[in-house]
Amino acid sequence: MAIRSQALSLSCHPLTVGLALSPKLGCADVVGDGGRIGRAMAQFLRSWLSIRRGDSVARLGIASFIMMSTMLSMFTSGASAATSLDKWSPAVLIGSKSSSATQVNYSVTCPSSTFCVSVNGDGQVLYFRGGVWSSPQSLALGGSIDSVSCSNKAFCVAVAAGKAAVYNGHVWSSAVPMGPAGDQYKVSCPTSTFCAAVGANGIPGKPSALVTFNGHSWTTYKTTSTGTLNDRLLSVSCSTPQFCMATNFDGQILAFNGTRWLPSHVSGPKSLISVSCAASRFCMAVTTTGDSTTFHGGSWSPPKPIPAFKNAGAYSVSCVSAAECSVIGLSGAVTSWISERWSSPLTVFPGGYVAGVAISCSTGSHCVVVNDRGMGASR
Repeated sequence: MAIRSQALSLSCHPLTVGLALSPKLGCADVVGDGGRIGRAMAQFLRSWLSIRRGDSVARLGIASFIMMSTMLSMFTSGASAATSLDKWSPAVLIGSKSSSATQVNYSVTCPSSTFCVSVNGDGQVLYFRGGVWSSPQSLALGGSIDSVSCSNKAFCVAVAAGKAAVYNGHVWSSAVPMGPAGDQYKVSCPTSTFCAAVGANGIPGKPSALVTFNGHSWTTYKTTSTGTLNDRLLSVSCSTPQFCMATNFDGQILAFNGTRWLPSHVSGPKSLISVSCAASRFCMAVTTTGDSTTFHGGSWSPPKPIPAFKNAGAYSVSCVSAAECSVIGLSGAVTSWISERWSSPLTVFPGGYVAGVAISCSTGSHCVVVNDRGMGASR
């Protein structure tokens, strides 16, 4: 995959300069027909990825199929919910009631144990301070907000449809162009002077967006990706300005070295949906079919099943070190990977499967999760 960069003559808002920047169903232990169910889920998730934002009926339909398919596998396989020693708070509604009814996308980022930020598809931002969520507030980014990343409580970037806004700890800047419009973006900011973002377009045949931020302006990188549903960059994570990973649903991985994005020598597993990189040049990526793969020592490991999911529903991963990561699935179950061993899963979100969840951990003992019903929980 050939990649070249093109600097945009776009100056960010002055606020961007000089700022310091990072169910009771339980978890389905799917066996027997798990592979078939997992593949079916992946196929439907591909369809979900092609649906334009805001189509809540379609999102609910896809989520219902996932829930029914996995429940059928649970009943036929005798699977049951597992327990965990993790101590999570009860799930609470953090978004508006309209968000809960329509299921809109939520993203979350926690640079510390006392501060997190979440954004949603209703164009709102919420703050988690000292264990308490603020009321949703509108953020002018032209509608649905795709993703947010903070390096600390004084620097965050929120992205949506090719625009970005920066938070300085008090107020948000005006939105500025940062990449092709129409794409659904994910962003990762390890410092105030560097962010990376990827964008997956809903139009088949249009290549993914790949952009970086240097504290003042955004640079676009054009790729030769085909733009098919599987060949769209869906996740990105940076531990430093010199180390990032971006993944697509077809298992392709791009690595950033501070100057260039280069394709990985070895492809990852299919259905990659989320990647998280820690400061020690370690990353973990997870698939919608329940596998994980790690990057350590300069190469990616072969995929291994996550016991909590077994071929179904892993969706978001967050790593705090090379020895500790946490994963949440569409069932609302969370499991942690500590020194290469997975914990028993704990259902954080009761009430059935959803079409989207996200997790962010600042330490091994502190994580926050959100789902697209507008629910949040923490540990």
